[in-house]
Amino acid sequence: MNPVYSIERVTKNRLVDVQFLYKAAFNKDVDIPFLTNKFSTEVFGSSYVGYIAYAENGEPAAFYGVFPCMVEFGNETYLSAQSGDTMTHPTHQGKGLFTALALKTYELCREEGIHLVFGFPNQNSYPGFVKKLGWSHFDDLQAYEIRVRCLPWIRIKNTFKLPQSIHNKWCAFIFSLLRNGQPFHSSLKNGSHAVIDHSADFFTYKRYSDSKVKQIGRHTVWFKHDDLFLILGDMNCSSESEFLNVVKRMKRIAFLCGLPHLRMHCSTGTEMDKWFKKYGNPLEATYPVGGINFSNEIPLELLKFTTADNDTF
Repeated sequence: MNPVYSIERVTKNRLVDVQFLYKAAFNKDVDIPFLTNKFSTEVFGSSYVGYIAYAENGEPAAFYGVFPCMVEFGNETYLSAQSGDTMTHPTHQGKGLFTALALKTYELCREEGIHLVFGFPNQNSYPGFVKKLGWSHFDDLQAYEIRVRCLPWIRIKNTFKLPQSIHNKWCAFIFSLLRNGQPFHSSLKNGSHAVIDHSADFFTYKRYSDSKVKQIGRHTVWFKHDDLFLILGDMNCSSESEFLNVVKRMKRIAFLCGLPHLRMHCSTGTEMDKWFKKYGNPLEATYPVGGINFSNEIPLELLKFTTADNDTF
């Protein structure tokens, strides 16, 4: 007999079940405050847009949801959403839960007035989005890196078996020496692209991630770091010379932090893509950009993104 699942909309009280699925599906520990902040998108007009499937014994079996945001196109902003993590408990895979939850979520999106859903599916989920959910693959994010000559922290860490907390504290100290920056429009905004609305509300919302907005010379840069990279989310430069000035300053910061690379992802065919292609190294990895349109107010192929627009940033 096929198992029977109940499907419930995700709520604040059910985030503990999402937490359970992160661990079961990805072996990833996430805390409830992080999830609460990530799901609290009511400032954009809608929140907790997604569903959890439960097995007959009450065990959370799968989750699919989207994270609302605003997209700028022309002189208007439109309620849209990014597809979030798809999670299925290993013992409940192959039961069609991903498709069932996604289709139900898209029904909810239409009811909530969400115009489109976009996302950056990995190689495992990509076939399901395209073949089962009717997604269009309309662009790619290209990953770039710029080398930084330094004594890499990761080499020190591995040699002396040091805890990551030492590096995090050192980077936090370096970043604290920089002036805080103010929210700024997407660097890809040029009148013809559709871009994520980098409003003050969007910057505030994204505090669920440990990213920084700092004044770098006459410009502002949104960034975060890991063991290897100073990851650039976006920078408010509008010319090649400004881009080079920002990169030069960010390389100095990466040097002090022991980070041997600057890294950024950006949509193809943009000015940022052109500058990184000229002065950086394109990585082999590209990330498909896909989506589904509910209203056709915004042509999907006009959507352009930087690293900061990904829910993992």
